[in-house]
Amino acid sequence: MKYKNIYLIGQGRVAKECLKIAENYYNEKVYYVDLKTTKEFDDFFSEKEHCLIISANNFYLFKKNCVNKNSIINYHNALLPQHKGCNAHIWAIWEEDQKTGITWHKVGDKIDGGEILYQEEIPLDNTITSLQLLMRQHNVAIDCFYQCLENLEKGFLVPQEAETSSYHYKKSLPNNGFLNLEWSRDKIIRFLRAMNNGALSDIPKPKIKIFDHDYEILFYEVNEEKFQIILNNFIIEINSKN
Repeated sequence: MKYKNIYLIGQGRVAKECLKIAENYYNEKVYYVDLKTTKEFDDFFSEKEHCLIISANNFYLFKKNCVNKNSIINYHNALLPQHKGCNAHIWAIWEEDQKTGITWHKVGDKIDGGEILYQEEIPLDNTITSLQLLMRQHNVAIDCFYQCLENLEKGFLVPQEAETSSYHYKKSLPNNGFLNLEWSRDKIIRFLRAMNNGALSDIPKPKIKIFDHDYEILFYEVNEEKFQIILNNFIIEINSKN
């Protein structure tokens, strides 16, 4: 299919690598859209038609007029229809999913609801953190992007099945981001793994309430005998047999 222009919107390594792949696949320039505000994006995309728009690690929501006049594909870090919305990697760990993965899909009139172009599964175990999972998902998304473009051009699209989990909003976190020391050992560690998103993430650090004061959990360490939760100025140590 011949598009009037090809644009890419997104951030980080996924966006950069997918731009290169798309340029090689279509043998033409792909324009990176680098704007700051929602209004700027609205104004820019409101004028586009008959274009291919690639959304790779992007949080902007395309307006209906843009969706109807263009072909838009999006990367989502879950096996849709599971875990629509934000922070899918966190929820996959917290909800004890046995597997997760990535989805490239067409953008439709519902958020994360369009036809599926390509999916790949990633098995989960009881050691992986959200940061590790997200990096693995990004790698898989890049590796299979060429096949996604192939499927798009050949018209290989699969309608999504009925929703199997709730929509996750950006500010929603497991237990509102607070650790509960009354949980079982396994649940505490699962919460810490789910909330371990790395120092550079804009996702808030997990917290714990002690004597009506909220403390950020900076680090945690786990071994066979005990695990430690490191706060700003003290350490909580818990016997692993609890």
